[in-house]
Amino acid sequence: MFFLCVDDSATLRKILTMTLKGAGHQCAEAENGQLALQYLEANKVDCIILDVNMPVMGGVDFLRERASRPDIKKIPVIVLTTESDQGLIGTVQELGANGFLAKPFQKADLLDAIAQVT
Repeated sequence: MFFLCVDDSATLRKILTMTLKGAGHQCAEAENGQLALQYLEANKVDCIILDVNMPVMGGVDFLRERASRPDIKKIPVIVLTTESDQGLIGTVQELGANGFLAKPFQKADLLDAIAQVT
């Protein structure tokens, strides 16, 4: 599978990339939702792993934009964030997120979330 890891933390993107590549997947990275949208205009991905709190365009705004675009709205999204507010979880689910994981994450939890949404 091919993943797009969207997070403003370069360290976390590298951890995600190493984890996913170690499980046999391929990855691309984006620092925010706007760069992710630009990437998706030219590339196909099988799943998006998305942070919520990012500069330029955060995860909630990305999900809103994704929902309005037929070309990308069916790509599964797993939200990975430090936020644990139930209201936020409900919001991202309403906007089409398929999974939710809290940071820091365990490799097994990430791979389980992927298996559930793909």
